[in-house]
Amino acid sequence: MQTALLTIPAMQDQNAALAVAKALEAVAGVETVHLTLATGRARVGFDEARASADQLRLAVAAAGFTVAPQASGGCCGGCGGG
Repeated sequence: MQTALLTIPAMQDQNAALAVAKALEAVAGVETVHLTLATGRARVGFDEARASADQLRLAVAAAGFTVAPQASGGCCGGCGGG
């Protein structure tokens, strides 16, 4: 299983989070979706044989939200250390 960390700045309330969660869960191969409103982040576990990070971004975009580009430097921000 692969994990993607997506930052979605406009995901600031429960309605937005619900729309993002539904969009991500509809992607074939997505196994888990964990959202954090305080940071506007989605952590998505998916089967890399059935889905890709690009498909996740496209699903979020189709739901009307923008995924912020990841910071360069190799840190995904997932551990909270960077």
